[in-house]
Amino acid sequence: MGNSTGRDLHIDKMLTQIAINYRPSNYIVDQIAPIVPVAKETDLYPVFSRAEARSIQDTRRARGTKAKLITRSVSSDGYKVENFALGQSIVLEDRVNIDPAYEAELYSGATQHITGLLMNDWENRVIRAVSSTSNVATGFLPASSWAGVGANAGDPISHIMQIIEEHQARTGEAPNSILMGWKAWKTFRRNYHARNFLFGNNNGGGLVTRQRAQELFEVDRFLVADAFFNTANEAQAEVLTSPFADKVLVYYAPTSPSREVPSFMYSFRWAAPGLPNMTVERHPYDTETKSEKVEVGYYQSEKIVGASYGSLLLGVNSAQGSGLV
Repeated sequence: MGNSTGRDLHIDKMLTQIAINYRPSNYIVDQIAPIVPVAKETDLYPVFSRAEARSIQDTRRARGTKAKLITRSVSSDGYKVENFALGQSIVLEDRVNIDPAYEAELYSGATQHITGLLMNDWENRVIRAVSSTSNVATGFLPASSWAGVGANAGDPISHIMQIIEEHQARTGEAPNSILMGWKAWKTFRRNYHARNFLFGNNNGGGLVTRQRAQELFEVDRFLVADAFFNTANEAQAEVLTSPFADKVLVYYAPTSPSREVPSFMYSFRWAAPGLPNMTVERHPYDTETKSEKVEVGYYQSEKIVGASYGSLLLGVNSAQGSGLV
């Protein structure tokens, strides 16, 4: 009998150390709308007067008199959470047929997949909300495109600085966060004015980094909306969209929920004992369908709670009449 050669020497098997998977990453949604844990499905939160907090009072007191009494106005607003959940079936045939090396991944892979889809939906809801000028105090346009050639390009640093100054003059609070769309960021980092400002004239081709941009604008967060979403129906050709591509949001949001400082937006997460809160639930085996189900869910409502603390720059890669110069 002759010696085996070529493909006879090896029978193909599935590799266990790699896989062509598509798990979304770089989620930034909780830095735009920080999570507020709440105890009830609906409730109210207090809204204090910014004007009163920044007012100048006559605090002098004459001898033998009582301190001047002041009043403080407070109103309220409310939220109502919705239930978001997805599940995936683990069918008997797959469970029995799978190789031992993949048995754990059958469940963990399903969990990661549906959690990623839930995060996609949450981020998409928030990104679409902050993309609208109706949800911010002021909308701006650039007079010249950031993508222009050389010195003829719009100056993104001047544009953003003007928005920061307008924001602080309007609210008394300097914004602490900047969100750029992926296309706006790609243009910003190779823009003639941005590169020369940070590296000096004839900078030798250096590109602006996110760290340098954060330091330049003196903000706690400098975020880029890198996420793309497939808007096609199931089984149709993929259609990738990025609703924030050429926009910039300048806003204020605390690093964690606070009663002391304002916020542009919050995510109200119902986190009462016994409720699913991005936790995995494994439902029992169903003899009729020959399957069990893995489910992940949460209760939440995202809300713009301080529109005056957000400013939006639109269409940075196109020139607009009467825009920022």
